Amino acid sequence: MIQIAIENNFESWRQAARSLVMKGVASGDIIWTQAGQGMLFRNEAQTISKNEMRVPPAFIALATAASCFDDDAEKWRVLYSLLFRLIHENRDLLLIESDPDIRRAKLMEKAVNRDVHKFHAFVRFRRIACESDEIFAAWHEPQHFTVERATPFFGRRFGSMKFSIFTPKGCAHWDKERLTFSPAVEKSSAPAPDEMEDFWLLYYRSIFNPFRLKINALKKEFPKRHWPTLPEAVLIPELIREARA
Repeated sequence: MIQIAIENNFESWRQAARSLVMKGVASGDIIWTQAGQGMLFRNEAQTISKNEMRVPPAFIALATAASCFDDDAEKWRVLYSLLFRLIHENRDLLLIESDPDIRRAKLMEKAVNRDVHKFHAFVRFRRIACESDEIFAAWHEPQHFTVERATPFFGRRFGSMKFSIFTPKGCAHWDKERLTFSPAVEKSSAPAPDEMEDFWLLYYRSIFNPFRLKINALKKEFPKRHWPTLPEAVLIPELIREARA
C-alpha cells in the first residue's frame, strides 16, 4: 500500500496522479492523505508522454469540480480510479453513465455546483469603516471547498468595492484589481451587523408574500443551515407563523 500526501486541491492531486498513473499504480494500492500527515512515497521527476497522458476535456472539467467535494479520501480515490481506467483500460469510459465511479463523480460535481449556486445566493456583505476607505465583509458557511470556485463571481459583480468573504473552508479577498485567497477562519471573524441591517430587514419583510409561501420548497432552496449566516433569516419563523394565521 502506498501513502500519498497532497494539498486539498486539484493541481496538487493532478501532479501526484500523473506520476502514479504512468507507473501503473492501481487505485486500490493508494491511500490519499493531507499534506503534512507523512508520506511513504514521493513523486519523482520523469518524462511523460503527452499522447499517453491525454484525457478528454470532459474529465478535466469533472475532476476540477469534484476536487472541491468535502470528502478527501473518497474524491481522490474516485478521480484516480477514473484517470487510471481512462489511460490503461477504456478511453471512452466517460460515456458509460452506469459505471459506479462515473456516477459517484457526477454526484460530487452536482453537489459542488449546487454549493456554488448557494454561495452566490446567500452571501450578505456588511460595511466596515476603515480609516480613509471602506471594506465590505461577509461570513458564509459552504458545504464544500467552493471558495475559489465561487468567488470570481463577486469580483465581476462588485468590482468597484473592496471585500472579503470569510468561511471555515477558506477566505477570499478582492482589492478592486486582484482576487486573493487565505486560510480558513473561525466564525468569530464574522462581521458585525451594520447600519443597513434594519433597512434590509424592512425590505425583506415588505417583499415577503404569505400567499405564495411553500415551506418545504423554502427549506429546500433556502436550507436551514444557512439561516444563521443571513440577516433576514431571523424573520423567517415569524413570517411563517403570520402566514399560517
